Amino acid sequence: MRRLAVLLCVLVAACGGGSDDMRPRATPTASPAPTVTPADAVTLIETADQLELRAAAASVRIDRADVALTILDAGGRTLTTQASDRLRFTTPDGERRVGAIESYQFDAAARRLTLTVGTDAGPAPLELTWRTDRTLRVRFATPSGTLQVSDSYALTDTEAIYGLTERLNDSRAANNTFGALEIDEIAPRAVGSLNRRGESIAMLVRATFGLYTPFYHSSNGYGLYVEGTTPGSYDVGKTDAKALAFSFSTGDTPASRDFTYDVFVGSYAQILDEYTSITGRPFMPPEWAFKHWRWRDEHAIGAPATLDGESMNAQVVEDLSMYEALDIPAGIYLFDRPWAGGSFGFDDFQWDAQRFPNPDGMLRVLRERGYRTAVWSAALATGSDPGTNGAEAQANGYLAPGNASRAGFPDAQVLDLTNPAVRDWWSAKHAAFIRRWDISAIKLDRGEENVSWDPADVFADDRSGLEVHNDFPVLNLHLYHDFLQTARGDGDFVVTARAAYAGAQQYGIVWGGDSPGSTAFGAGPGTDLGLRGAIIELQRAAFMGFPFWGSDTGGYYEFKSRDVFARWLQFSAFCPLMEIGGHGNHAPWNMPTEPHYDDEMIAIYQRYVRLHHALIPYVMRAAAEAARSGLPIARPLVFAYPDDSSVSDLWSEYMYGDDLLVAPLWQDGARDRSVYLPAGSWEDFWDRSRTYDGPTTVSVDAPLDVIPVFVRAGAEVPGRPQ
Repeated sequence: MRRLAVLLCVLVAACGGGSDDMRPRATPTASPAPTVTPADAVTLIETADQLELRAAAASVRIDRADVALTILDAGGRTLTTQASDRLRFTTPDGERRVGAIESYQFDAAARRLTLTVGTDAGPAPLELTWRTDRTLRVRFATPSGTLQVSDSYALTDTEAIYGLTERLNDSRAANNTFGALEIDEIAPRAVGSLNRRGESIAMLVRATFGLYTPFYHSSNGYGLYVEGTTPGSYDVGKTDAKALAFSFSTGDTPASRDFTYDVFVGSYAQILDEYTSITGRPFMPPEWAFKHWRWRDEHAIGAPATLDGESMNAQVVEDLSMYEALDIPAGIYLFDRPWAGGSFGFDDFQWDAQRFPNPDGMLRVLRERGYRTAVWSAALATGSDPGTNGAEAQANGYLAPGNASRAGFPDAQVLDLTNPAVRDWWSAKHAAFIRRWDISAIKLDRGEENVSWDPADVFADDRSGLEVHNDFPVLNLHLYHDFLQTARGDGDFVVTARAAYAGAQQYGIVWGGDSPGSTAFGAGPGTDLGLRGAIIELQRAAFMGFPFWGSDTGGYYEFKSRDVFARWLQFSAFCPLMEIGGHGNHAPWNMPTEPHYDDEMIAIYQRYVRLHHALIPYVMRAAAEAARSGLPIARPLVFAYPDDSSVSDLWSEYMYGDDLLVAPLWQDGARDRSVYLPAGSWEDFWDRSRTYDGPTTVSVDAPLDVIPVFVRAGAEVPGRPQ
C-alpha cells in the first residue's frame, strides 16, 4: 500500500521546490590549482569546490558540497542548473536527499565520472557519462527500498518547455478512474499550446491521445529524456514558477531501480538527432503510405452492391464509385473494426460474411483500381466461443494480468505481449491473414487503456504493471512491425498506431486519437476545438520524435459544421498522414449538413486530396531526413527561427519541410487571419505575384476553399498553381 500511495502522489503532480538562479557559477581561484586530465576529447577539471567534466560541445559542472549539476555549452554559457530541490528519493521511511561528494573516480576510456555521494540512507553512486559530445547520461543507483526518485532543474523567466505529451493538458476529474477519458476529449476547451510552462503532467499513457514521451526541449538549448517506462510526472513551473520538477516510480527489476536520464545540448534538430540515436530512428514509411487514407468507423450490414462485376458491401461500392466519378485519386482503403465476427467484430481472422460478402472480389477491385488495403487490429483477444481468439488465449494462459478488473469491454481481453509464446501465436495469425489477403497496412488501435499499471500484477517477463503499462504501446508497435515485415518484406508496409511511448517511433507512425468534431462522443453540438487541438498536437509530436503524424479529418466524432470539415481537409493535406474517416460518412457527397450532396465541399475535397498527392515528392525528401535524424516534416517555427521571440509559442503556424509555411484556419466561420512571416523572402503559394519580406505580419483573406500557405522565395514546390 505504501508503494501505491507514493505512486498516486507522483501521478497527481510532481513536487515543486525552490530553485537556484541561472547565472554561471564562478570557478574558484583558491588552491589547489586545477589539474586537467585529457581523455578522448573529454576533460576532467578539478578545483577545491567543483569538478567539471568537459566534452567538445558541452560540459557539466558539479559542486562538491551539494552535488548540484550545471550544464554549459562549449562557450561556457549556462544552459541549465539543478534547482535547490534537486535529486532526492523516497523510501518507506520518507524522503531522502543527496549530500556531498565523498569520493570520485574518472574513467578516461568510458568518458565517465563516478561519484560516491552521501545520502540519508547511506552512500550511493552517481555516474556522469558523456555518451557523445552532446549527450550527458546521468545515472543514480538508488539505495535499497527506494520507491520514487525526483529531480528538478531551474527555469529562467523567458524559458519555454516543449514536448512530453500529445494531449493538450491533463483534465481528468479528481474522482475519475484510470480508464476514464479526459474531460477535454469529451468537451474540449481552447486550452494548451506548444509551451508547457505552468502545467502538471502525468507521464502515464492514457486513452485516447496516447502519444507520450518522458522527453522535453528547453528554449535555452538543452533537452532531457528520462529512461525507463515506470510512471512519473512533471511539474513545469506550476508549483514553483522557477523550477521544472520530475518524479518517477522505481520498478522491481534491476534496470528500473536505477534513475537514469540523458541531457542533450544543441539546437532542436541536434537534440532530436541525439535523442533518436538512443531511442531509435523513426520508421520510414513507403511512398504509397503518404497518399490519403479513406475509412469508415463501421461499414453497415445491408444489401450488397455490384462494382466491376463483383458483389460487395454497398458502402465500399459507394466510396469507390464516387471517387471515380469525382476524379479523386486512389490511396489506402482502411477497414476499421468491425470487419470480423463477434460482438466486438474481431473474434477471429475471417471476414464477416454478412458485412463483407465476397472479400476476394472486393479486394481484387481495390487492387485493380490502385488502392492499398489496411485493416484495424489490436492486441486484444475477443470472443468466448470455440475457435475464437478469446477462447484460445484463455485456454493457453495468454492474457495479461489485471484483465478481470480493467477490461473496458467484456469480450476484449489484453494479451500479455511480454510472453514470447503470445507474440509467436499472434504473429502467426496475422502473417497468414496478411499473405492471404494482401494487406499492406495495419491501423493499430488501443494498447494504452486496460493494461495494468498495478505493481501487484506481474507479467510473463517478471515485470510488474509499473514497468509494462507505458512500455505496452512500444511492445505492441514492435510486434506488428515485425510480423508485417516478415509477411511483406522490407519497405512495403506500415503500421499506424494511436498509442506510443519513447522508442516506438522506430516501428511505425501515429495518428492523433479520437479528435472531436462534435462533443459528448458525437451526441453533442459541433466544435472547432478538435481541429485547434490537432494543429497543436502535430507540432507536439514533432518535438517528441514522431515526425509522421495525422488526425481523423473532420474529427472521429463527426463534424457538424461544413467549415470544420473544409478547414480540417486543408490542414490534413499538409500533414504527413492524411486520413479521412471516422464515425459517420465524412464524405462531401453525403454530408451531415445541408446540402447533403455539397458541390462546394466536393471541390474542396478534390482540391486538397490531389494537392496532398502532388506534394509527395517534396514530402519524401523531408521524410528521408526525418528517418535519418528525427527532424520532423511539420516543424514548429522555433526549429528554423530559435532566436525570434515572436514564434516561441506560435502554434497556429508551422513549417512543412524546409520551404512551406502553413497557417491553417480552425475557427468556424473565419474567412481571414493574420499570418506572421519570419525573416526572409516569401511568396504566396496560390499567387506567385504576391511577395513579402519578413519579419512581418500580414492579413490574409481565406475563403472556405483556401488555406494560407507561403513558399520560401526561390524554392521549387510541386502542386502550386501556375
